Parts: sequence; C-alpha cells; structure tokens
Amino acid sequence: MALVEFENIVKYYGKQRVLNGLSLSIGKGEIVSVVGSSGSGKTTLLRILSGLEIPELGNIILNDAVVNSSDIFIPPEKRNCSLVFQDYALFPNMTMLENIYFGEGSKNNKEIVSELIHVTKIEKILNKYPHECSGGEQQRVALVRSMATQPNVILMDEPLSNLDFHLKSKISLMISEIIRRYTTTAIIVTHDIMDAMKISDRIIVIDNGIILQDGSPKEIYDSPISKLVARYFGETNFIPLELYPESNHHIIYSNDEEPLIHVRPNQFQLFSQKNSKGKLIIEGKIKSVKNIASDLHIFLECQDIHLDIHLILSVEKDLKIGKILKVMA
Repeated sequence: MALVEFENIVKYYGKQRVLNGLSLSIGKGEIVSVVGSSGSGKTTLLRILSGLEIPELGNIILNDAVVNSSDIFIPPEKRNCSLVFQDYALFPNMTMLENIYFGEGSKNNKEIVSELIHVTKIEKILNKYPHECSGGEQQRVALVRSMATQPNVILMDEPLSNLDFHLKSKISLMISEIIRRYTTTAIIVTHDIMDAMKISDRIIVIDNGIILQDGSPKEIYDSPISKLVARYFGETNFIPLELYPESNHHIIYSNDEEPLIHVRPNQFQLFSQKNSKGKLIIEGKIKSVKNIASDLHIFLECQDIHLDIHLILSVEKDLKIGKILKVMA
C-alpha cells in the first residue's frame, strides 16, 4: 500500500512549468532516489511534499490523508515529514545534542534518540557546536535529528554532496542502514548516480517535470528507456540495431530515431572463439588507451560500422594505439 502519492502535480515558477502533471506512488519502507539534471523538478517535489511549496494543480496523499488538493492544505508541521537539507541546517548557537532535540516530539522519543546516537557513533560530539565538527559529523547529527521525531517519511536533498569520497561511501551505508532499521520511507534527491545506486530500492528519473523512468537501480542501469536515461548512469555505447539485428542486448526504441543497441563499456571482453556464440563481435583500431585504477579505458575506431566504441577491460595485455583489437559483448 502506498504511503505517499502524488497525483497529477503541476507546479510553476513564474511562467516556467517545473512539474508537468507528475504522478507517483511510494510504499511504506521504500528508499526512493529522484535523479535528474538541474532544474528538472526533483527538489521541488520534496518541497511540495513537505508543505514548503504549494502546487498549482494536483493532490498529495500522505499516510492515507490528503495533505494537498484544490481545497485542502495541511501545514508542514502537521505532516510528520522530516527534511534533511544539503547544508544540514544545524543551529550554530546550539550544541549537537540541543540540535537533535529541537524537533517537535523528539523529547518524547529519548529511547530512540539514544539508539540513533549509538548507531551513528556521535556520542563524543554531543556537547560540541556545529562549527567544531566535520561535515560527516554534522551530516550524522542532521540524520539523527530528522529520525528522532519518527517521521512518516524522511526527505533528503543532496545529503552527501558536501562530503569527500571516503565519507560519502561510509555515510551512504549508514543512511541506508538506519532507514531500513526503522522501516522509514525515504525520498532522496541526488545528482550523484552512484549514491542513488547504492542506497535505493527504486530510482525515479525526472526531466522537465515528467518521469522518464521508474525502476530498480539494476533495471534502469541495464535497461534504460532512452539515450538520455542511459547517459545519466554513465558512459555507454549506442550501436544501430541494423548492424547487429540478432543482438540479445538491450535495445532502445525512439519515435524519432532508429532502434539502438545499448552496451555499457564494462560489458566488453576480449574476443574468444570458444565463448563467442550469440555475442556482439566488434573489431577496430585502438584510438586511445587510458589506465584508470585497475581498468583500461579503450576507444576503438571501427571503420566498418563507422563508430567509435568505448570499452573497459580489466587486463594486463599490451594494448597500443594503432593496434587492431577484436572484442565481444
């Protein structure tokens, strides 16, 4: 059963339509990431659900109650939504513990607060002020504060954008663990595709105020509905289906373009006659080779199909520019 429902939401900023008849249902306990380019409407979606923005049209249902419609508006403080901002929004004149207990109702949940403090390992900073703490510590406090009120849904706007790579990985796992531990529903806005892939049960891809695709991280990565969605999730190759009509790879169909085979760079491997049955086989001249970590990023110039192909190989083979290479996927 849906905990959150957006029904035909339309929102304008001036003359610009930011959300264009968007409808979406999110179940209890789901972790859903909303991704898209700047201005796509993803943050507006959070602000409307939290009550900080009012849509021009549409209904919002939260926990079986209408909180937004043409004649109903439930104020933010009555919605039991917690919003975690990109800059954490901690009060500089309060200690970390005071910040945690600032939320309405959190003082009635001291047992849960104590458990959250233990899980996030922030015991040593509770008497410090925000400016005395690192970004990772502030993020954990913001997370504890948002969970302390036992919200129906937690809304997170770019929660990891201010953290370095090491902290991102650590905090993203912590966020996922805590949300799942308390069976809380979470909607996370992020521009970082890897964050979304790690944390989410579902990913919603938005562009120009409409949903392009809604699915599991694996489904959207492996089977994007369009070139735009495919490119959101990293480098990829688009090969006309007419060149390999028997291919068993995912095919992208478009109203205004020919069908395209979609192949990620890491799906390629060196050609092997033994394992080549049913494979897409490509031969070309190496145009460039870059060593990134343990992988070789190679661009092949394939004159017979008039394409440059990007592939990633985890091999120690001597691959030089100008050499002919045969691969399969």
